[in-house]
Amino acid sequence: MTTLPEDKGVRGLVYLCQTGKCVSCGSCCGLYNMADLSRERLHAVLCARTDSFASVPRTIDGILAFEQERLRIEDAPAPIEDFHHCVFVGLIRDEGERVGCLLHPLALGNNGIDWRGLSFYGGAACKYFFCPSYDELEARIKRMAREVLNDWYEYGLIIPEHRFLAAMTDAVESRLGFALDAGALTEDGKKALADLLRLKLNWPFRDEKTPLAWNFFSTKDTSRPVLITSKHVQDPQLLGIMHELDTRPEHAACAQKTLLEHLERAGRILRSK
Repeated sequence: MTTLPEDKGVRGLVYLCQTGKCVSCGSCCGLYNMADLSRERLHAVLCARTDSFASVPRTIDGILAFEQERLRIEDAPAPIEDFHHCVFVGLIRDEGERVGCLLHPLALGNNGIDWRGLSFYGGAACKYFFCPSYDELEARIKRMAREVLNDWYEYGLIIPEHRFLAAMTDAVESRLGFALDAGALTEDGKKALADLLRLKLNWPFRDEKTPLAWNFFSTKDTSRPVLITSKHVQDPQLLGIMHELDTRPEHAACAQKTLLEHLERAGRILRSK
């Protein structure tokens, strides 16, 4: 099981923000507060910002001019109106590629100078802003998710969804009859769990009008709109997962069948050693 030096310095003792060469999350900076969250669109935006910022003079005026230019170019309404979307989120390209802050002192071209004070959230963001998963998820679930998700795109959209992660873990473990241990997972087991969690991104029965990303660091209520109820699905475990997946009620029967098939497949793999 992977352990990180940063684990000791965060509440809950499991660090979730920058966890690998290709794994990180930009949720608290509002990265996922965009209408189009397809991999292609998000990667194109991040590449454009990163490439453009490389030639920006590292001055207050230069950086603020870059911000205004990106806001003009991107010019798209955010699904969550009262939550900021920071255009200084770009890509870190060292030994891999992952989401990161273009204003960070360690970012390429900044020469150790911390420019984060020019962002909407200021320089304290990385110290004090945390998604709900830090406080709401058991440490073992956070370790499990961190262990099986190895791509910045899927990781950033899944790791803040604490209700989904908890509901899916509960459903898997109740079928297995034992608790999942991140350190004991086989490679096949990791893949099976990752496939389950990826349902968050590719659920075919999802209501497209509901924002895919929902749980930011905001203290406001982040409960998802109620679309599906016990009238449609009697099993409370399945209902909880399907609710977090924004399942449309007219697809309830087919969605439940599909979810059960995924859970049963994962269970078979996780039981085998």
